[in-house]
Amino acid sequence: MKVLKYLLYGAGGVVLLAVLALAAAMVVVDGAFVKNRLERMLKEEKQRTLRIEGEPKLSLFPKLALSLGKTTLSERASDKEFLSLENMSVSLNVMPLLAREVVLDAFSITGLKVNVLRAKDGSLNLADLAAPPAKPEAALAEEKAPPKVRIAEVRIERAQLAYRDDKTGQELRVSDLNLKTGRLEDDTPSEIAFSAHITGRRPDVDVRAQLTGAASLNLARRTFALAKLDGKASGNAAAVRGLDARVTGSLAADPERGEFKASEFSLAAKGSYERDAFNLAVAAPQLEVSRSKAGGKAVSADLKVKGPQRNVDARFRLEGVEGSAEALSIAALALDLDAAMAPNAVKGRITTPLRGNLRAQAWELPKIAANLTISSPSIPQKTVTLPIQASAKADLEKQTAALELSTKFDESTIQAKLGASKLAPLLATFDLKVDRLNMDRYLPPKKEAANPNEPVDLSALKGPTASGKAEIGALTVRRVKLANVKAEIKLAGGRLDVSPHSASLYGGTLAGGLSADANGNRITAKETIQGVNVAPLLRDAADQDRLEGRANVNLDVATAGASVAAMKKALGGNARVELKDGAVRGLNLAESFRDVKSVLGSKSAKAGDPTKKTDFSEVTASFAIKNGVARNDDLLGKSPFVRLTGAGDLDIGNNAINYTARASIVATTKGQGGQDLSHLAGVTVPVKLTGPLDKPDWSVDYGELAAKSGVGKVVGKVGEAAGSAAGGVRDKIRGLFGR
Repeated sequence: MKVLKYLLYGAGGVVLLAVLALAAAMVVVDGAFVKNRLERMLKEEKQRTLRIEGEPKLSLFPKLALSLGKTTLSERASDKEFLSLENMSVSLNVMPLLAREVVLDAFSITGLKVNVLRAKDGSLNLADLAAPPAKPEAALAEEKAPPKVRIAEVRIERAQLAYRDDKTGQELRVSDLNLKTGRLEDDTPSEIAFSAHITGRRPDVDVRAQLTGAASLNLARRTFALAKLDGKASGNAAAVRGLDARVTGSLAADPERGEFKASEFSLAAKGSYERDAFNLAVAAPQLEVSRSKAGGKAVSADLKVKGPQRNVDARFRLEGVEGSAEALSIAALALDLDAAMAPNAVKGRITTPLRGNLRAQAWELPKIAANLTISSPSIPQKTVTLPIQASAKADLEKQTAALELSTKFDESTIQAKLGASKLAPLLATFDLKVDRLNMDRYLPPKKEAANPNEPVDLSALKGPTASGKAEIGALTVRRVKLANVKAEIKLAGGRLDVSPHSASLYGGTLAGGLSADANGNRITAKETIQGVNVAPLLRDAADQDRLEGRANVNLDVATAGASVAAMKKALGGNARVELKDGAVRGLNLAESFRDVKSVLGSKSAKAGDPTKKTDFSEVTASFAIKNGVARNDDLLGKSPFVRLTGAGDLDIGNNAINYTARASIVATTKGQGGQDLSHLAGVTVPVKLTGPLDKPDWSVDYGELAAKSGVGKVVGKVGEAAGSAAGGVRDKIRGLFGR
């Protein structure tokens, strides 16, 4: 009995000690202590200034309660305001904590204002507050499931959340935010009411939203449900004007069990998009999917758009849902589309069955069949029908996807295989085969004068990673015709490489590599052209008919810049051209040498007569390119009666040419045209090229000819060529020049 007595005395002493300790805590841990402690901690650990007006109200037992008056919190190491509130109160029952239950009697906050800023380097001004404290490995190993949470009421009034992105200039503000809930306890439905006004810029937004219903949330099981849902939204959002949207019905999800339910769910929205009126209706009368079974009524979505820019009538149907979360089967997915987007139109139907695993988020479309009709004034037939056969599958959990597709578009038969081993950011492979493709059928007309200040933006290359092969049997681009086009393509780290690539080109071959790098907006090209027939190539590519022959070209160039003009002026590298067994049209140098009248009557003879030409056996030239100017000093051309040399600049950046080619008569018995030119041996004729690079002016400069060769010598030799019948004239000319 004494033992029991001692135990009772001991227990009573422990209780008394606990009461005394709690009373001491109530005295020591008062509101002023909490205020000073919080202000000092945030200043020392976060370099933020916390200001609490008045003294917080604090109680520890039987409820842990805290009430704050007007409070502000600064930005890190700054006096700028990050957060403010008018008042806040929270009340937590202490005893349930011993049973791993969090019981909040109430949580209310009024006049909350938060300013979130994303800096140009991507950092957020709340990162130091949001980062969770580091936990030792032992604590992580022992961490258990989250505690059970019960909340009697949540009340948020007149809250305001502001967000600004200094990199993009985007701003978003949620003002007049109000949220009121009833009891939130496991799966017990609780009435909720939410409203807010959302405004922003880049894009411009001005939308008012409100939502009522019954919500249930189970944090331990990670489930949620919304019943008797009634939500409305109205206003403007980017290109959508006059939005009037409403959502009703019930939704529930249990990811752990692989369950999803929708009942009497509907979404209706109307308004205008870029001046075109639209009307959207989505309905899911009943849909239920679990691990063991799946079923429901047809899910449908209808979209109608009508206006000056587009007319769309699209109907989506999902029918025959059966199976389970692990083996979900949908008998048919169907999309009926009738869309007109001036001046183009698309009409058709796409159908496919669907198999999937909802729990594993794996889906397969084993047989996609589509017939699409496209109408456009830009295609030759005005209307073309695309029969599409395809299959696709995706595993969202593993971030993988695959697609195989075949179709016939216009005159092209297309086969494609695509695979992704990662979806975000994209990591993909592809294999594309096209029998023939005429891009000129679909490209807009070439502008007469391109804008030199047109920006060159390669930023779209950043982010995704892809590699693959492309083969095109016959390709036409801007009238240039290629055959047997093959290319290996790789995109990674913002750099696109089309290397190696090869093609047949006008009786010759083309091979090399191209790259475009968004890191520095840089483009490089290394190309080798062998045995190309120049005449038809120039006719197709540049509407020029001045050269004949077979060409070999080696090109190694690079450039960078923010615009077309900047890239032309930054071009650098080297090039070499060889042209064999050809001719220059519009000029007959032999005839110009023999034309006494042209020598005596004018200072120059213009090129441009399409019936005349100068034959050559070989022309070679190399170019050193710097700052957009291609410099040549080693032009060498050979023909039956003339040797050609030259030097000058091709100013690519300013589209100008300043070049002088010099033709020297060789000591041959017969020149072009069959007449003897041996008496003109040693005479050098300068041919000047000036003006725009794409349409240069060619002329034979007899002024320089006379100055460098000696006027008397030239005239004397030309006079001899006129024959003995012109002897009197020859004597007078010689006399005139002191001969």
